[in-house]
Amino acid sequence: MRVMNLSVNSVVNRVLSLADRFDTENLRTDIIVYWIVVFFSLAMWSTPLQAQSSSPFNYISPRPDATLVSPFTTIALRSGDVIDPHSISPNLFVVEGDVSGSISGTVQLARDNKTVIFKPGRPFTPGESVNVTVQAGLVTSVGNQLGGVSFAFTVSAKPLPEAQGVSSAQLWSNAVPTFSVSPQEPVTRTQPYLTVPNDFPAINVTVPANGADDGYLFMSNYSFVTDLGVQPYLLILDNAGEPVFYKRMTPGKIVLDFKKQPNGLLTFYDVGVGHFQAMDNSYAIVDTYATGNGYGADHHDLQILPNGNYLIMAWDYQPIDMSQIVAGGDPDATVVGLIVQELDPDHNVVFEWRSWDHFEITESSADLTEPVIFYTHGNAVEEDADGNLLVSSRVMNEITKIDRQTADMIWRLGGKKNEFSFLNDDKLFYRQHDIRRLPNGHITLFDNREGETPVYSRVVEYELDEVNKTAKVVWQYRNTPDTYGPYLANAQRLPNGNTLIGWGHAVPTLTEVKPDGSKAFELSLKWPSVSYRAFRFPWQGAPTWPPVLAAATDGITTTLHMSWNGATDVAVYEIHAGNSISATQLIRTQPKSGFETTVDVTADVGPYCLFRVRPVDSNGQQKQFSNLLAFTTPQCKPLYLPLVMQN
Repeated sequence: MRVMNLSVNSVVNRVLSLADRFDTENLRTDIIVYWIVVFFSLAMWSTPLQAQSSSPFNYISPRPDATLVSPFTTIALRSGDVIDPHSISPNLFVVEGDVSGSISGTVQLARDNKTVIFKPGRPFTPGESVNVTVQAGLVTSVGNQLGGVSFAFTVSAKPLPEAQGVSSAQLWSNAVPTFSVSPQEPVTRTQPYLTVPNDFPAINVTVPANGADDGYLFMSNYSFVTDLGVQPYLLILDNAGEPVFYKRMTPGKIVLDFKKQPNGLLTFYDVGVGHFQAMDNSYAIVDTYATGNGYGADHHDLQILPNGNYLIMAWDYQPIDMSQIVAGGDPDATVVGLIVQELDPDHNVVFEWRSWDHFEITESSADLTEPVIFYTHGNAVEEDADGNLLVSSRVMNEITKIDRQTADMIWRLGGKKNEFSFLNDDKLFYRQHDIRRLPNGHITLFDNREGETPVYSRVVEYELDEVNKTAKVVWQYRNTPDTYGPYLANAQRLPNGNTLIGWGHAVPTLTEVKPDGSKAFELSLKWPSVSYRAFRFPWQGAPTWPPVLAAATDGITTTLHMSWNGATDVAVYEIHAGNSISATQLIRTQPKSGFETTVDVTADVGPYCLFRVRPVDSNGQQKQFSNLLAFTTPQCKPLYLPLVMQN
């Protein structure tokens, strides 16, 4: 309304001019009072009513007037009410690009029964403006009809890297620094295994378990120094540092964020395939978790929620003329934004938050004159206790709370736009990782402190007053001597109150500490192997592959070495031997001892040529046999020579 653009003085002057047309003083006074009351009533009420009635939806994606939108975006809206599926119509959306023209698509109701999604039949044209009109006609489950809404957004002028054939591995390699090997304390493997590959990583327990929580350790090893031949593995380890499960990954490919999800699946990010994969308790790949709307999945975090939805992030590479933003900026710079998504089990994007809509590039601590700028570098997403989201943006030095219903920011902790008073922390977190909300309402994060002095990293726990915007340190941990992990890392609060710390790009690899700061456990990989994160979880594995049997001899003594990779319930091994493939018999049992159990069979080799083993679980259930192992002795026939594994 035009009156809303007038000043109070101009309105009063117009009212007085109108009143002067009337003869009596009383009538003029009544007219003046009437119109001033009308003006202030409009000023007080028309703006909120207009904003409230302008859209019946509290969530619209892409955000109205958004720029740099993916050409592959879907369009989603949500009012917060359950929608009657019978009111979903293929004509509900009218979508038109100023270059591509009218765009048809499909309309569906997501399984939350609240989010309505338009999936275009073809991508939008890079650089075009898109006008969207949502017709009135959606009906809630209680019979309320929702009005329509119109909005527009602008598509990025540059296709996404994934659409140009750029692999996730290439994108990832652009984001990590190049390192040389630093002198570190050597780590040696404490037990020579015969039943694992020769390139299995060396692991050393430096502080034996004392008061450590239950469960196994989860990590994955890799190295920033790619020319040293570090072979990546997925690893589940026990408190002796011995493997419970290992998976040898593609040489030269990085695997990250290996952990157990609340639904019982094991997930990890494989740079070679560009998304998260999930394994069941038999270690079979049963699902994949990727981003939607054309983005490639970021490796930093995956959170599977109780309803089957999942939270995931993406990097968004955009061409930005930085010379228009900062002095010395590159006119051909590539600036990398952050995309946070929630997808449902049908892989529909039901929520999307984009840093472009909320963060200014100049709020970053990055060098804004570089040709490639990761101005946010999101590295963790967490569902908060109230259902909203917490996001860690490393290069913003910020934790952001995001409204899951509207995609608005609720508050900002740390960084240039910090809204909180830190009551007792003179060294604010810097280049942090891994924001997590604790059951007691506090938050933890790993404070990498990259580039800060003095040089150290820490885990810090804050008590937040989200009303008065205060942050108070209630617990923190620095190693003794200090450990500096400038990149990667995490902190996990365990059920018994201990905290498991993955130090990231540092030695030691992980430390479990008690609430009083004393160490309950510590373990290291051999440098330059590092682990992105480290966790502890209870786990029961039941592999479908057979156990492995190998043998060794020093010319005097012959030993069998047996293991069953991934099995968490093996009580004993039955040793079977014989001289015929079809007839072996039980000759003894051997209690399991560590990952690889060893038994002396010197006296048995000769009388028997063939050996195999069978695990038995704690309930006495016999499992599948291992491979058949043959020995060559004067008593054994040439028939068995093709089976020889060891002499």
